[in-house]
Amino acid sequence: MKALLPGTTPRTARFGLWQRRSLRWQVMAAVVAINLCAALVAVVVIIANARRATETEILSSLAVAERFVQETVERLASADGAAGSLTQLPLHISGLRHVRIRIEDRAGNAVDIAPADDEEEGSEGEVPPWFARLVTVERQEMVIPIVENGAAVGQVRVAGEASDEIAEVWEDMSDLALLAIAVNIAILAALYIVLGRLLMPLRTLSAGLHELEAGRFEHRLSPPRVRELALIADRFNALGVALKAAGDDNARLNERLVSVQDDERRQIASDLHDELGPCVFGLRANLESIDRLAARAEPTLAQRMGERIATMTDILDRIQGLNRRLLRKIRPMALGHVPLAAVIADLVADFESHSPGRRVALATEGLAERYGDSVDITIYRCIQEAVTNALRHGGARNIAITLRGARLEGRLDLIIEDDGSGIAAGAPRGFGLIGMEERIGALGGVWRILPATPSGTRIEVSIPAHPCEFGLSAAPERLAAQ
Repeated sequence: MKALLPGTTPRTARFGLWQRRSLRWQVMAAVVAINLCAALVAVVVIIANARRATETEILSSLAVAERFVQETVERLASADGAAGSLTQLPLHISGLRHVRIRIEDRAGNAVDIAPADDEEEGSEGEVPPWFARLVTVERQEMVIPIVENGAAVGQVRVAGEASDEIAEVWEDMSDLALLAIAVNIAILAALYIVLGRLLMPLRTLSAGLHELEAGRFEHRLSPPRVRELALIADRFNALGVALKAAGDDNARLNERLVSVQDDERRQIASDLHDELGPCVFGLRANLESIDRLAARAEPTLAQRMGERIATMTDILDRIQGLNRRLLRKIRPMALGHVPLAAVIADLVADFESHSPGRRVALATEGLAERYGDSVDITIYRCIQEAVTNALRHGGARNIAITLRGARLEGRLDLIIEDDGSGIAAGAPRGFGLIGMEERIGALGGVWRILPATPSGTRIEVSIPAHPCEFGLSAAPERLAAQ
């Protein structure tokens, strides 16, 4: 026996099992239960009526038989000197229904009597014992004396017998039960078909809701013939239209946010490169000039100035290194100026140089030189985030990156697979993965994370993309179209 869940009683478990059944099954089960209850009530009523009818029939038959036997005994006793009536009586009183007659002599011995037709048929053997016990009434018996020449020579016992009436009731009940079963089967079959036709729109509605859940808001339902279900279908279609409009607005908003974000990052990167870079270069040139001037000063002052210059040079080196890292993090300056494959290759080489003993393989196929700022930076960020997670959190030793451009289909396919420890079940997604999902979704792409074989993680990304010429940005084109 299966163990119940904590807090679950057998009653709630049975209720839950009932609720999980289909509506058609529940209706059919309810109809069958109602029919069984009706059949039980009908059996009780039939048995009660049969008992009353049997009792009435037995009493009536017993009264008729008593009168008939009494008249026959008196007639035989008064004829031909009233001799031999005991031997002649069985020939005159046989064949009575619903009674059993026993002729006894003075000593109580039975005198043979011809069996009735219903006894010869043995109809009682066809009735189930349980039914006979339910319908059988109390046995009634009468004794009629046989008198010849004023002396009693024997007696006739007339007893009511309900087996004949019970057999008739059982036969009628069996025929009625067969007819009821046939009618109920026909009704259930018709109900099954009708419920199937009525519930078909609900199954169609369920499939439509699944389409909406999958994000296919353009799905529409055909209005069914049932008016109430047609109203539901109309509301579903109106909901689909509203969700489609909201989804389109949200997609345009996300795309605009990504484009604005990329423009801001490009502007910040440009400022860092064009403003901070020359300032650092100017400071370095001035420090070199001061260093040359310090060489002409007296030795003690020259030594102290040299120490300060060396310290400032170290600070400038750190600022310059920080500036490069910020530029790479915000937006690689090479994007939009060199082919995308070269930028990705430089990123892969940088990972290998900073991760000794790790191997990052890159395979590209059918790539255009660029696909616009938004697409290029998204591909760059996806590779950067996935490889960083594989190296830092997954402990991967080998990472394979495959980037394919499908010009005819107008999309880019990216696959990143590693042999690390993979993502733990139920682990929350970090901000990096969330950012990837938002950028990919804003561009109308799809992605998924799968376990790799035999271990590790596999990330698949597909983004709609069309080649762009250098000097043109996809973001301004989309913004102008909006």
